Amino acid sequence: MSLWYIPKFKGRVRPHDESMIISVKKRDELVEYCKQFVVYTEDAYFNGVNVRLYTNIEHVHDFWCENWWPYAPAPTPHGVVYTIDDGGKMRPEDVYEREIVKPSINTATVYNPETKTAIILNTDYYGQTKPVALGISADILEEHEVLSIHGASGAIDGRGYVLIAPTNTGKTTHTYGPVIHHPKGELHQDDWLYVRFFDGKAIGYASERKFYMRTNSIENFPWLEPIFRKSKLEGVRPDDPREKFLPPNPRVMIDPKLIVKPNKVVNEIRIHKTFLLKRDPKDRTIARSLDPEEAVEILYNAPEKWYNNYLISFGERKDRIRRNLFKRLFEIAEPYEINIIASVEKVREIIIKIVQS
Repeated sequence: MSLWYIPKFKGRVRPHDESMIISVKKRDELVEYCKQFVVYTEDAYFNGVNVRLYTNIEHVHDFWCENWWPYAPAPTPHGVVYTIDDGGKMRPEDVYEREIVKPSINTATVYNPETKTAIILNTDYYGQTKPVALGISADILEEHEVLSIHGASGAIDGRGYVLIAPTNTGKTTHTYGPVIHHPKGELHQDDWLYVRFFDGKAIGYASERKFYMRTNSIENFPWLEPIFRKSKLEGVRPDDPREKFLPPNPRVMIDPKLIVKPNKVVNEIRIHKTFLLKRDPKDRTIARSLDPEEAVEILYNAPEKWYNNYLISFGERKDRIRRNLFKRLFEIAEPYEINIIASVEKVREIIIKIVQS
């Protein structure tokens, strides 16, 4: 497989909202149609959940295998994703059962919650498949009191912390800073973690084996550039000029042990503090403590609900489950709101100080 790939689409085409939900009947029709195109089948481990990929897109299969831990021995899957390129034959109006945005774009991402089946058509951008798989795992695990967080995480001297933020609000930057600059910093996850609760403790578990991350991280961490150029790239070539690495869309698949020393990478943390990030130039307060209920309300009322645009199951019942799980986390791991209008260095100092308190 090549070290670089330029997908047809630069980013996610279809958002995750109620329009993606389809009936079992439609699911069965689409699965039967997709079966004829399947070339690769691969199981992946999501904190005890087995999500199976069926695809005919070599790049998607390659990145899937790099991204996750394998589920072995492979049992019957708990959820499945069909990522299929049919040459544009199937039109959106033949896939969706609800009104969608931009129906003229010939791609689709739909989900049937009853069978835990997702179907993605005619996009080879891996960033469309990855969040769907994580969304399926969240749908399953939260039924068993496991919280899924679209966030980044680390630890300082064994004290774990989680940064939860809307898209493009600096999760990666502000997680890596404390890890890299503190001698006892440890890197946990870059984009998603699972939280289980035991005896009054909140334990965070890793989701990704290798990180699928934005190449524009080199802007804050220039020393990552040569490492990225030797890793698998999506949307940019290894010999492209630096400026092509800086837009928000190109991605890299990278082993976290290449970002920091291997002994600074951990797959499990005990969470002591949580941080909700925002960017509000009108608010001059950089950091403030929140009570658990207030933190939950911020996430619930955010335009990007729960600060998580990967979720693929919706409704009052799901909101109630997520509200209870987040409150449980915040009662254990004190929540703070951090306004990232300050410099990266200042925010880093504040996070380190709070985590150590």
